Amino acid sequence: MLRATIVASSLCAVLVVAPRARAAGDSEGGAAAAESLFQEGRKLMDAKRYGEACPKFAASQKVAPAIGTLLNLADCYEKNNQLASAWARFHEAIALARRLGRANHEKTARERADKLEPRLIKLSILSRSSGVEVRLDDNPIDPAALGTPIPVDAGEHTVEATAKGKRPFSTTIDVSERSKSPSVEIPVLEDAPKAAPVVEDDAKDKDKKPKPPPKDEGGWSTQKTLGVVAAVAGAAGLGVGGYFGLKTSSTWKEAQTYCTGLECDQAGVDLAAEAKSTGNIATIATIAGGALLVGGAVLFFTAPSDGPKSGAAPGAVRVGVGPGSVLLRGSF
Repeated sequence: MLRATIVASSLCAVLVVAPRARAAGDSEGGAAAAESLFQEGRKLMDAKRYGEACPKFAASQKVAPAIGTLLNLADCYEKNNQLASAWARFHEAIALARRLGRANHEKTARERADKLEPRLIKLSILSRSSGVEVRLDDNPIDPAALGTPIPVDAGEHTVEATAKGKRPFSTTIDVSERSKSPSVEIPVLEDAPKAAPVVEDDAKDKDKKPKPPPKDEGGWSTQKTLGVVAAVAGAAGLGVGGYFGLKTSSTWKEAQTYCTGLECDQAGVDLAAEAKSTGNIATIATIAGGALLVGGAVLFFTAPSDGPKSGAAPGAVRVGVGPGSVLLRGSF
């Protein structure tokens, strides 16, 4: 009883002065943050709120490692019934104290770890397959550790096993202090289903029948387009013929003002010649325009509604215009 009291007193002294024993090289900002987290952890410990205190000590240790903070964290885990975590932290404290030459801290940490040893729950993971990757709570397990009891905290733990070309294995085990030596056996992993062979696109295309050409649903065929163009050109020709016809009539009337009977002066002769020239233009334009207009109408209204038939090349229709004539050639 006296020895236990001495150990407890030694630990209390270590925990109280812990913030002063930080590693060399810690930055001022990091040390201040670690100190603040440490003090919050101590207040929560005093209030017996261990579940909230432990993360504070862990964060402080991460920011600025210190032997005293590590001992406080281990003590917090033990009070929160996380015995395996406490045992692991005490052993970390033993190694750190030895490096720092702090014999009293090393002794305290060793005595606490030895005291926890009989209370630990140790999980054994066995595997019937070789070459598998095993993870405990998402932490990798060295193959050499398989079959060796591993200290774990009470509660649920997940064991996973994977291997190339095999189906993954996963199971969850709920351990408690009622069973100090639980175990999980990883069965022989089943082969993963083989991926279906990839069929090349060209092989698929060989099995497919060629698609028929798209059916022409009607609409504007080449012949109809030519008909519209010819009709527009014909209308323009009629317009030109009308313009020069009016000009011819006007010029001829003006020429007659310079004539007496059958005799005309030079101005009348010139105007008469001009009227004859514009009259010829009007005649040719009118004939050509009319021919184009008629030809365009023929092309448009004789075009098939379902597009060109087999053997008829699109655009095979030809329109020719000559003085006083129109020539249509092609198949429609």
